[in-house]
Amino acid sequence: MLTRKATEADEREVKGLWGYCFEKPSDPFFQWYFENVYSPETVLVGEEKGQIACDLHRRPYTINVRGERLPVDYIVGVATHPAARGKGFASELLRGAFHMAASEGKPFVTLMPSAASYYLPMGFGFYCHQWERRASPEELAKISRKALSCRTISSEEDWRELASIYDAYTDGRNGYTLRDEVSWKSHIQGQLVEGYIALVYDERGPSGYLFYTFDDRTLIATEMAFARESGRRGLYAYMAGHRGSVDTCVWYEPIDDMSWMYWNDGAEHTYISNKTFPYMLGRLTDPVTAFDGLPCPEGVEGEIAFQLADSFLPENSGIYVLRAGNGHISALKTDVFYDLKLHIEDISGVPMGSAIPEPAFCIGAGALAQLFMGSADLSDLLRLEKARWLTKNEAGRSRTLALGKAMLPKEKNWINEWF
Repeated sequence: MLTRKATEADEREVKGLWGYCFEKPSDPFFQWYFENVYSPETVLVGEEKGQIACDLHRRPYTINVRGERLPVDYIVGVATHPAARGKGFASELLRGAFHMAASEGKPFVTLMPSAASYYLPMGFGFYCHQWERRASPEELAKISRKALSCRTISSEEDWRELASIYDAYTDGRNGYTLRDEVSWKSHIQGQLVEGYIALVYDERGPSGYLFYTFDDRTLIATEMAFARESGRRGLYAYMAGHRGSVDTCVWYEPIDDMSWMYWNDGAEHTYISNKTFPYMLGRLTDPVTAFDGLPCPEGVEGEIAFQLADSFLPENSGIYVLRAGNGHISALKTDVFYDLKLHIEDISGVPMGSAIPEPAFCIGAGALAQLFMGSADLSDLLRLEKARWLTKNEAGRSRTLALGKAMLPKEKNWINEWF
């Protein structure tokens, strides 16, 4: 199979594959996407015998990672024509997408899976879950509080009020998309194609917004953000106001949200249904570029060496060293020097000392992505057997765990992009 970027001449086949696997060409979102978002250079196609057998769309985003801006590809629309399935074409295409991202200075890619079991063996790891919450409008009213005022938005020109709420909502969070005027306007346009946007206010101004649609008698909120608790309760009241029109309201909130502890009558177990929603996978395409220069707390100093086992991108496998100092991490792949050290020691019988660090643990690509994003720390991954010790020295293990936790602490991850 030939893997290449799409050209203008491929548009008909790309549209055809999207229409076959996702929305129909008559669907309003299909029309909006290909008129306003699609560009051939962001689509990777797999060509077999002169025809496009599979493709994927590489949506460029910038996300916040531990306070730094990181360019990424958000992979959407992974599609294979049924006539070409079962041949490994999609896996080959994704591998090509990883190589292309790395060559373009994008050391991390994201993907929202329809079936995570397909992508996890490719080195992806979950870095973001959300709570999916459900309640009838009548029950939701019990934990709501009517907003000072509210309105619906019908134009992308109102993006600044939404942006002010989003900035407050993401303060202290990690992994979210950095949105500017252009991306906000596109985000709003995409929502208004088939849905609605509500904005609530309190005494201090815009306090919360809701992106939502209707499916039969269900209100589905695909994005909810609030600057203050009054905004959250005001949005609950807005959804509760649909009593008589809908039977159920569905909305999503960050996995670290603990508001259910303060709901009336323990709503978590009575009138609010609350379950985890696996949302976003991440995958490192270039570990050195990803970690090098990453901020870490001031005063943290030391180095950690580890072995990466990456079966899907074997060229990434090897020995890495992360050094912390002056508020940043420096990264180096040292497997070439490590192999040379072992060879010299083997033929000479003379130890070369610790100038080249021994790896303390071995970790897989998916787990390393979770460590990078802070959805887990090193002690979590070792306890869950997503990483395993290579060193038998107990004191060395303790030092590695302490430094790993200080260098790469857990983060409150949240992201909410659908296309």
